[in-house]
Amino acid sequence: MKVLTHYLFSTGVSFGLLSLSHAVMSGSIVMALWLSLSINYLIDVLGHISRNGNPTRTWLTHSLLTAPILGALVAAASLGAVSRAFGSGAPWEPLALWTFMGILVSEEHLFLDSLTEAGVYALKRRIAIAQFNYDNMTLNIGFALLGVLLITVSLS
Repeated sequence: MKVLTHYLFSTGVSFGLLSLSHAVMSGSIVMALWLSLSINYLIDVLGHISRNGNPTRTWLTHSLLTAPILGALVAAASLGAVSRAFGSGAPWEPLALWTFMGILVSEEHLFLDSLTEAGVYALKRRIAIAQFNYDNMTLNIGFALLGVLLITVSLS
């Protein structure tokens, strides 16, 4: 999937969960947006290599095992940085919530990539739910619009 699709879809799902838990506040919105952008960016930057001029996914970040670890680490580190910046310790409830959100963002990325022909890794084996091209316009627009819809509904 296109990177913008990843950003919009995971931001929409994250905002939707915040809305369902009645936690839509400026701080939580900023944190959810940060996690959606940073985790999706890192998964793609660290997980794509070029073979014979063709970019390809690696198991390093596109695995059902490694992507959630990356998401959890980014979320925990981000919460730790915010807590230090504002001079407070990281209480367990926010740490658990944001670590869960980091894992969720990484799994949303894998879900979208599993719809493409390159798939994702389950251990060292590739799996794919569908066989769409990563740049399939209909699929990208559909999931991007779903993300925008979730963002709009969550913030209204």
